[in-house]
Amino acid sequence: MAKNQSYYFSHDINASNDPKIAAMISELGMISYAWWWILIEKLAAADDYKLPLKKYTFVALDNELRMNNEQILTSVQQVFNKNQHVLEQNSMCSFCSFLLIYLLIHDYELLDCDDEYFWSPSLIRRFEFKKVKEETIREKRRLAGLKSAESRKAKKQNLTHVQQNLTHVQQNQLIKEKKIKENNIERDTRAREDENPLSMFDDDEVKNKPIYELYMKSIGVVSPAIKERLDDLVESYGKERVIVAINTSSDNGGNSIKYVETVTAGNLKKEVNKDFGTTKRNSSNRGSSRKDEQVDWQAEYERVHGKK
Repeated sequence: MAKNQSYYFSHDINASNDPKIAAMISELGMISYAWWWILIEKLAAADDYKLPLKKYTFVALDNELRMNNEQILTSVQQVFNKNQHVLEQNSMCSFCSFLLIYLLIHDYELLDCDDEYFWSPSLIRRFEFKKVKEETIREKRRLAGLKSAESRKAKKQNLTHVQQNLTHVQQNQLIKEKKIKENNIERDTRAREDENPLSMFDDDEVKNKPIYELYMKSIGVVSPAIKERLDDLVESYGKERVIVAINTSSDNGGNSIKYVETVTAGNLKKEVNKDFGTTKRNSSNRGSSRKDEQVDWQAEYERVHGKK
């Protein structure tokens, strides 16, 4: 068993009043009280708090206790002489420490022994009590640590739940704010369009805006689809022809983009026929009649507009 790792042990403040200690001091002198505590310190540092009944133990103790003084030896032997049979039977009786330990075991009952070791029952009881106390404290600390860990884990989980709930609330709030913003934009757009239907085309090129305004005033609402068809008419026939077509459609009661497209194409056809010369004044000079000839309107449109 490993040696005791403690650096102290309990010591009663009234130890000198113990009857056994008092008897030892009375017979061996006050120096024996110092021997006693030095011996207890040696036992406390030993394995299992026991020292072997060996010659080397008593050689070392004589040196530690400084019991090689003749006067001290005489003092111990005077008490020890009551046990003459021990002197006769034991070869170690020449060691003062052996004589002291024998008296502490048999006369004062402060130590105990068997065939191999000697020890202090009081010292062992104190260390056993200290060991139990330390184990109890360690167990309490372990349980307190587990409880603290569980508490921290619970707090962390609660905090995580709170953060998750807060995140959900924040996300819902952001979604709600986004919807409100979109609804406000849509409402403002509708209000602006109600005041000015042409406001939907504010971001488009300004060059066709008069066409939209004229169509709104003369024909009807300009939807995105109608706007696209008006842009195609302007690109194909020119802005002036589209304006004429819208005015003509309005005068004739036309109320659709289809009507405007038909009028625009018809006006172009008339222009081409007029430019082509339907009077046939030049047909006799060429010796042939163009009465039944078919006109390539696409080619004539490109010729008039300078397209190749």
